[in-house]
Amino acid sequence: MGRRLRMTAELSDWLADLGGSQPATAAEVGAALVALMTCEEPADLAAAGEPAKPDLRATVDDIHRRLLADLQLIRRLAAGAASARHRAELHLSARRAEGAESGELGAREAELAAARQREEQLTQQSRRLQQHVDYFRTARETAKATYTAAEARLRVASALADMSELDKVLSRSDQEFIAAAAASAETVRLREAVREAEARLQKLAGQPEGAGAQAQGLLELRADPFGTDIGILFAVEPADTVTLLAILEGPQARSEHGAEALNLAGGVLTEIRENGWPADVDQVVLADPAAFLDRYFAADDDSVARRAGVLVSTVRLSRLREGQGLTIADVAARSGLSADRVAAIEQHGLREARVHEAVAVARALGARLELPGGSGAVAG
Repeated sequence: MGRRLRMTAELSDWLADLGGSQPATAAEVGAALVALMTCEEPADLAAAGEPAKPDLRATVDDIHRRLLADLQLIRRLAAGAASARHRAELHLSARRAEGAESGELGAREAELAAARQREEQLTQQSRRLQQHVDYFRTARETAKATYTAAEARLRVASALADMSELDKVLSRSDQEFIAAAAASAETVRLREAVREAEARLQKLAGQPEGAGAQAQGLLELRADPFGTDIGILFAVEPADTVTLLAILEGPQARSEHGAEALNLAGGVLTEIRENGWPADVDQVVLADPAAFLDRYFAADDDSVARRAGVLVSTVRLSRLREGQGLTIADVAARSGLSADRVAAIEQHGLREARVHEAVAVARALGARLELPGGSGAVAG
C-alpha cells in the first residue's frame, strides 16, 4: 500500500499549478513523491540525508541591506523630528513676541520639550544603529573573506590531493605516500578552517551553529535535477506518513530563502512532534500512492509510476560500495580520483560530480550510469 502523504493546502495547490505550467517538472516531482511513499528507506532518496545549507554569505548580505534600509528610515524620522522641533521653537517665539497668555505659552513650551525629546531619542537611535551598521559591515566583509579564502584553499588542497592519489597509483614510493598523507592532513585542517569561518557567518547571521539541521529527521528530496532543481523539505512523521514541509524552487530560491525555509520547516516539524498538526494550517492527506496519482496525475499513462519505480530501485553509492566490501580508498584507487573527492561524491551524490568523475566512480563500482530521458548507459 505504501505510506500516507500529507502536506499543507498551499503545497497541494502549488503541485496542482505546477502540473499545468510545467508538466515535465511536475511529473518528476510526482515520481519522487511516489518513490518516497513506496521505498523502503526514504532517507536513501534524500540529498545527502539532510537539507542543503543556504549560502550564509548571501544571508549576511541580505541582513546588511535590511540594516541600511532601517538606518535610512530612522534618519528620515530624525530629520522630521528636527523640523518639528524647529517649527515648535518658531511658534513659541512668535507667540511670546505677540504677548500670548501664560497658559498658551506653557502649552507651546510643553510641545517644544516633547519635540526636543523626540528628536534626541531618534538621533541617539540613529547613532547607535550607524555604529551597528559600521560594525556589521566590517564583520561581514571579514567573515565572508575568511570563508571564501578557506573554501578556495580547500579546493586547491583537494586538487593537489587528486594529483597525489594519482601518483600513488602509478608509483608506490615512500616519498609519494608521505606527500599524499601530508595533503590529506592539510585537507583536514582546511576543512576545519571552513567550518570555523562558517560558524562566524552563522553567528553574524543570528543563526545557531549547524543551522539547517536543527530538527532531527528533516530531509530534502531533490527532484528534476537537470531542470529547475526543486528541493522538497520533508520528514517521515509519524512512521507511516511522509510529511511535506516546504519547497525550494531552484538554486536562487535556495540562496535567497534557504535559511528561512529550513527554519520554517524545522519549526513546523517540532510543533508536529510536540502538539500534532497545527490547528490553524489546512492539510491535505492522501492515503496511498494511488490516491496521490489520482488527484494530481489522473490523465497520466503510468509514466509517473514507472519513473517512481526507477527511483526506488536506485542504490546510494555508499551502500553499493559497502555491499561489495570496498572502502573509499579502494574506489579512489580504481577510479583515479582522490579519497576526499570520492567521499564528497558519496555525500552529495552524482549531481555534484563532473561527468568524467561520475563515469570513473560508476566503473570502479561495476555499476551502470544512465542519464534521465532514455539516453542510455554511459558506463558499465
